[in-house]
Amino acid sequence: MKIQGNDDPFPAADLETNKGGRLTDAQRKRLRGLARAGRKDEVFAALFCGVMGVVLLSGVGPAQPGLMKPLIGAAFLAAGLLLVRLAVSGDALTKDLRSGSVQRVEGAIGKHTLDHQESHTRWTEDFIDVAGKSYSVDAEAYNAAPDAGIVAVYVLPKSGVVLNLERLADRPLPAGVTASPAAAVGAAITAVRSQDPTQAAEARAELAAIGTAMKVQFAAAATPPPAGERDPRPLAEAILGTWQTGPISMAFLPDGTTVATLPGGRRRDGRWSIGSDGRLQENSSGRNVVNDAWVAGDVLTISQDGQGTAYRRSAN
Repeated sequence: MKIQGNDDPFPAADLETNKGGRLTDAQRKRLRGLARAGRKDEVFAALFCGVMGVVLLSGVGPAQPGLMKPLIGAAFLAAGLLLVRLAVSGDALTKDLRSGSVQRVEGAIGKHTLDHQESHTRWTEDFIDVAGKSYSVDAEAYNAAPDAGIVAVYVLPKSGVVLNLERLADRPLPAGVTASPAAAVGAAITAVRSQDPTQAAEARAELAAIGTAMKVQFAAAATPPPAGERDPRPLAEAILGTWQTGPISMAFLPDGTTVATLPGGRRRDGRWSIGSDGRLQENSSGRNVVNDAWVAGDVLTISQDGQGTAYRRSAN
């Protein structure tokens, strides 16, 4: 079940109360209106079934063979009584409001939609998936929820209404993943294609964590070390040689040419030079770029737009 018309699908102001396992007053007021609307629909349906049952049992209308009409009439009355009982005793949402309990469900998030068609009407139902459970939400909540990562959702236990969502910290990555991410990324991509939605969500969360860790690493690498830690030679001399990062290598040759070797053995040739401002100019990507660069020990760092890529000198 979903709450329609909520401007903020995951209100931060309600989060602490929800984390404590309780509803806020604002949430309770909004949900009472939703519960009343549901009970009103049940009462109308019960009245319809009751009227139809009485009409059929009274013999009004065209004759039916045998016991057909009385049986149909009894079925309508039974359905009407059941709907009345539901309206009086309370549906799942009403019971949740009576208890006031909020449940926390934690895990990797997934999202999916289901398309429905009835007569000439088509509509899409949105779901978020956490810890093997699916929760129906409105479009605003679906779009606001992250596509990947570890979350905690706060739900009403009987009706499944999603009250709030909290983005949690990424799970720790295995040692060395950011230094050589190719194998971990490949395994995660394979797992994303799994038929098990929980496994696929966990894999997407891991990919997101690797991406975040790499961004942090690149940002840290973009900060130049103190001058005393850099290679004392001019950059045009210190940069000569072949440098490697993961499956990518860059060779800077004395004649001003550069050779980039990409994953799969693809090769790109270009030219390089050091400008009067001391910055590296090269075009191995197919376009001319100017970046900050420095050599410290056996590491060449190329910094672009606040992101630094560190290449280690190749022994070859």
